[in-house]
Amino acid sequence: MPIRLSGMASGLDTEAIIKDMMSAQSLKKTNLEGKKEKLTWKKEKWEEMNTKVYSFYTDKLSSLKLQGSYQTKKVSSSDESKVKATASNAVAGSYSLSVEKLASAEYVTGADIKDKGYTKETLLADTGMEVGQTITIRTGKNLDNVVEYTIDDESSIGDLVNKLKDAGLNANFDTTSGRFYIAAKDTGEENKFTVESNATEGMGLEKLGLQNITRELAETGVTANNSSQIAVVAASDSKIQLNGAIINSSSNTIQTNGLTLELIGTTNSDGIKLSVSNDTDAVYDKVKNFVNSYNELLKDMYDKYNAPSAKGYSMLTSEQKEAMTDEQVKLWEDKIKDSLLRRDDTLNDVMSLFRSAMQETVEIDGEKFSLSSFGIVTGTYTEHGQLHIEGESGDALYSDKDNKLRKMLESDPEKVGKALSGIMSKFYNKLTDKMSVSNLSSAFTLYNDKQMKTQTEEYEKQIKNWETKLQDIEDKYYKQFSAMEKAMATLQQKQSQLSGMLGV
Repeated sequence: MPIRLSGMASGLDTEAIIKDMMSAQSLKKTNLEGKKEKLTWKKEKWEEMNTKVYSFYTDKLSSLKLQGSYQTKKVSSSDESKVKATASNAVAGSYSLSVEKLASAEYVTGADIKDKGYTKETLLADTGMEVGQTITIRTGKNLDNVVEYTIDDESSIGDLVNKLKDAGLNANFDTTSGRFYIAAKDTGEENKFTVESNATEGMGLEKLGLQNITRELAETGVTANNSSQIAVVAASDSKIQLNGAIINSSSNTIQTNGLTLELIGTTNSDGIKLSVSNDTDAVYDKVKNFVNSYNELLKDMYDKYNAPSAKGYSMLTSEQKEAMTDEQVKLWEDKIKDSLLRRDDTLNDVMSLFRSAMQETVEIDGEKFSLSSFGIVTGTYTEHGQLHIEGESGDALYSDKDNKLRKMLESDPEKVGKALSGIMSKFYNKLTDKMSVSNLSSAFTLYNDKQMKTQTEEYEKQIKNWETKLQDIEDKYYKQFSAMEKAMATLQQKQSQLSGMLGV
């Protein structure tokens, strides 16, 4: 920036004069900055609203457009200490179940070698294990996943543990108890394993309180009966009989015929009984939660659309903010922000879509149904489209009505499911179309985000142009005042010379 000397000849405060002149010239740039910031605030308000609508669309609405959401079943077990059960699309009725065997994971607990003082850093050669021997780890139902580990002079206990882990096993050498612990990560025969060494007898895994872990050893079920013996438990599948059908599984959680069975213990010869029935309460609560979410969202849109006017509240300049407290600035700006979606045409369209969608009808077996067919009705005009479930105990205005929804769910849940899913599907499709991609908006977006981005970029471009223009204007002012100062200085010099000649 050039050095500017002002007012030396004229005595004028050139800096102050130019600052005042530039302030007037900067007004257009200031207005553009205000418009850009206001547009940013509006975009933020729309992003917030869009997030709420999209969440409603993907959660509550998406769920209720599926007929399966209205077919929720519940299961009661005659002995939940043995089996806990849930149902999705299981056929209602009674089931006989016996649990003959639980699934278990294969595991090995090594003998106590605490007196050896070994750690994970101990070299295997120092335990007396034969260098050059190969330890073979086999996993899987057919033991066809093979990992081999050949011991060298630098191999340690920790290295062997890591190799067991690489083979897909849980493994650890606990220095406190002085034992190896090896186990399959999951239950069932498909997760069984063997660990065998080809070392000379007496120089293999037994040096670590283990021995060759073969299928024969595991299936024998060796257990620790003294402090020096290892324990081996073989993998096993669970086995149940459901209505006479035998089912084996590698897990203690079995899914079959729309039932999910969590096995906890084996049953006696009499077995237990499961009873599957329609879960009316669960379906009713889904519909009630939808209504509550719908009402909350519609009210939020209505409040923003009818927000108080911010007339008289213009965007604050930097100078105005400096003259106010932070709290005053916040209150002022919040007044503007709260009014940004007031009388917004796009928001009005979305509200209209919501209300009209809830007036849709569908035809099932020649009979027309709407929400009102199930006792789901709109309230008074002053509620602006809020929904109510007649007979709902939590609704102060409609709790004394007959609860048609609950009765119809109990008497004909299939018809209710078809009708409501049809209405919700129409709503979902309308909202999908509204949020579709266009030249002005992105996918799953209600408002014109692309247009707002373009407008913001245009404001930024104009602001930048004005910054350059203002700099040029300021430079011009300084040049003009500089020329004036030079002219006045020359005039003063000539006056002084003339006075000297005249002897004044």
